[in-house]
Amino acid sequence: MPMRTAMYHALLGETMDGQTAARVGLVNESMPLVELEGRVTEVAQKLLQKNWVALKATKDAVRRSMEMTYDNAEDFLIRAQEAANSHDKTEGRKEGIRQFIDEKSYKPGLGHYDKSKAEK
Repeated sequence: MPMRTAMYHALLGETMDGQTAARVGLVNESMPLVELEGRVTEVAQKLLQKNWVALKATKDAVRRSMEMTYDNAEDFLIRAQEAANSHDKTEGRKEGIRQFIDEKSYKPGLGHYDKSKAEK
C-alpha cells in the first residue's frame, strides 16, 4: 500500500473495510462473506491444476528477487530454474513443453498444462 495510506492508518488507528483494503493493495480481493468460501475453493482448485515445483519456484523467485539488483536477480532466476528443472520428478516441465510445442494446447501465462498427461 502507498506509504501515505499506511502512515495514515498506522497513526490514526482507523479501521478500513474490505473494499478499501483491496483498493490500497492490502488484500487481493474483497467480497461479501457468503461468497468467500466459494472464491477460496475456486482459487485452491486453480492452484491444484498447476505443477507444485513451478509454484514453489515462482514463489521463491518473486520473494527473493525483489531485494536484489537486476544482475543478481537474473543470475538467481537462472540458477533457480536449473534447480527446479533437476528436482521436478513429476515430468511436468517436459510435458508442459510438449503440450506447448507439439499440441499447441498449452499457453504459458494463459492457463495450465494438462497434468493428467504427465502422470501416465
